[in-house]
Amino acid sequence: MSAKDGRHRGAARCLTCLCGDEATDLPVMVRFLAQALLICVVFIAALRAGGKPERHVASIYFAMLLASTADALLGGGETAADYAGLHVFRFTLDCCALAGIVFVALRYERWWTLWVGSVQLIAVMAHVLRAIAVPMPALVYVIMERWPVWMAVLITAAGTFLHHRRQQAVVSDI
Repeated sequence: MSAKDGRHRGAARCLTCLCGDEATDLPVMVRFLAQALLICVVFIAALRAGGKPERHVASIYFAMLLASTADALLGGGETAADYAGLHVFRFTLDCCALAGIVFVALRYERWWTLWVGSVQLIAVMAHVLRAIAVPMPALVYVIMERWPVWMAVLITAAGTFLHHRRQQAVVSDI
């Protein structure tokens, strides 16, 4: 990273860590809004059509969205340029989410909860690797920390859909 301009390798626009200049603020906000919309849609679908495990896992991710949004609004949120170091708040959120998901997976017999737990573990491990100072480019940390949430929410949506379909098949058999 060039100390002179705060960007990697002196690039005019940093694509690896999305360093908060105006050219990259819009794509970051669009990705956040898309993820927030997806989480809200899955949360509402799980409340309306899911069983207890679907509602619990969707609630975990909705609570994470609310907590991270509140943290950012209160000024405590790390910016995308902070990916050179550990995101302590997100690490804490991811650990709590993993604990909740493991609880749900052990309590209810749903195959998809194991998948959600697996991708959540990837997010936690990204933080652990950053904390123990394993050499890792910022882009790798971003991907390992952010993409598991997308995967987990999509898997929860699939679990909700499959539960709803199963319930409809039971009702039609009666």
